[in-house]
Amino acid sequence: MGVYVARYHKSPCVETPLPERRLMHCLISQRLDPANHDIALGMTEMTPGCHSDVRGHAEGELFFCVNGKGTVVVEGERIVLEKYDAVYVPPNTVHTLEADQGVNFDLAWILTPPFGGDMMVYDWAAESN
Repeated sequence: MGVYVARYHKSPCVETPLPERRLMHCLISQRLDPANHDIALGMTEMTPGCHSDVRGHAEGELFFCVNGKGTVVVEGERIVLEKYDAVYVPPNTVHTLEADQGVNFDLAWILTPPFGGDMMVYDWAAESN
């Protein structure tokens, strides 16, 4: 069993267009480490006024605010996160991210098991290179 080390500045990265503009990095994924079948980890960085798409998926997702402040909307409930706050979104729950607090909103996201959102970032990054 080997150890996989993710490097932020070497990770697959993609910037989505406005109004859903966000910078997304995929740090840990089965595609990056074929021995990993358990977890995916990435970062989403948003500038004020931007938001993510609205989605729900079969896996749960943990969001951890690493910088700034913003809102996670979970099935209509608005939850403001500040630095070092976290929220878990259960499987099959509609959610979105909003940088609506006038500052950057930078989050780590963790999926277990990985569902493909991590692969989406990887694929988009590969297409843009």
